[in-house]
Amino acid sequence: MQIVDSHLHFWNPGKIDYFWLNEGAGTLNRHVGLEELEAERQAAGVTCGVFVQASHDPREMDWVLTELNRFPWVSGVVAWLDLQTPDVEMQARQALNDVRFKGVRHLTHDIPDAAWLGREDVGAGLEVLEGLGLSLDLVLRPEQLALAVEVVGRHPGLTIILDHLGNPPLASGDLRGWTADLKALAALPNVCAKVSGLLTRLAPGQDHALLQEAVRTAFDTFGAHRLMYGGDWPVATRAAGYRETLDTLRSVLPAMTPDEEQAFWAGTAGRVYRLSQRAAQSSATQSAATQSQAGQLEVHA
Repeated sequence: MQIVDSHLHFWNPGKIDYFWLNEGAGTLNRHVGLEELEAERQAAGVTCGVFVQASHDPREMDWVLTELNRFPWVSGVVAWLDLQTPDVEMQARQALNDVRFKGVRHLTHDIPDAAWLGREDVGAGLEVLEGLGLSLDLVLRPEQLALAVEVVGRHPGLTIILDHLGNPPLASGDLRGWTADLKALAALPNVCAKVSGLLTRLAPGQDHALLQEAVRTAFDTFGAHRLMYGGDWPVATRAAGYRETLDTLRSVLPAMTPDEEQAFWAGTAGRVYRLSQRAAQSSATQSAATQSQAGQLEVHA
């Protein structure tokens, strides 16, 4: 079965500015290259991937697209565009010259203005994305979900991807507020979600009971055909390695039919991000060609 990783990053602080990447980021505060993932990615059976922005630096997209020429298994890019600028449509149309550009994301959860998503100029930017058929990834704190329901409701033609299931507060032990807001978002048909980045929400030593509850809630509200797998590498390495992250998630998934499994592990991401079968086949060919070199790769994360 094909596995698409719908959420991965890499970065280089020597070339791009990452306002959130500081001493508190520990071992992540360095140049993290995608070659570090190669052996684990192949061992996990992941054949296709989507890069998701990690910076509000306008140089990031061009740098990422150049880097990805070495990693054709990553066939989609969710980039940052300044949704508040009047020339966002021009920027988006220029970005669309590269077929790997699929959608836009802001680090909304890290913006000091908690109500940023509801700004009028941001709304105008969302209308541009809607008109061009681009998607919007939303990364939010749990307390921002209620505002997202309101904003997303104004843009029914815009495909929304909720990253990390809206970051359920697993460590707190109380999912009631998150559950209510997640159900409200799931009621909007243009919203889907990523089951990603969840292990980092657990407290040290916390068991997986609440993790399983959150995942089951997501499947009950969205259904497998509106959910997709995301590894959130390398951020997820704060909690577990790449293969362990995938296996842990697999252990808490509900029972699925073969059709639902295909949707969750590959089909939803392929449909939402418009990933071509040719790209998936190309990545599989590249994986086979580099298999003999995998053991020589040093994995830092």
